[in-house]
Amino acid sequence: MLKLQRYNSTDSLETFLRKFHSMSRYLQWNEDDAMYHLCGSLEGAAGQVLEGLPTNVKTTDVIKLLQTRFGKKLQVERFKAELLVRRCQPDETLQHLY
Repeated sequence: MLKLQRYNSTDSLETFLRKFHSMSRYLQWNEDDAMYHLCGSLEGAAGQVLEGLPTNVKTTDVIKLLQTRFGKKLQVERFKAELLVRRCQPDETLQHLY
C-alpha cells in the first residue's frame, strides 16, 4: 500500500510535490481525494497554510500557496541576500560553510 509522506517544510517542496502528483495519477485520485491526501500530509509550518482557507479551495490553490511560501523558485532573492551576509563562524570549517 502506498502512503504519501508527510511534509513539514524542512525537506524539498519540489520533491514532495513530484511524489504527490505521481501518486495522484497512479492511484487515480479525483479532486476530493487529492485535496484530502494533500491536506492530511501537511504538518508544522506547511500545515499552517491551510488556516483560514475557504472550504471550496482546490488542490492547485493549496499547491500555489505552498510554492509561494516554501518553493525555491520564488525565494531566490531571499537566498541571495542570505548568502551576501553569510560569513564563516569561529570554529566553522570551510566545508560546513560551503
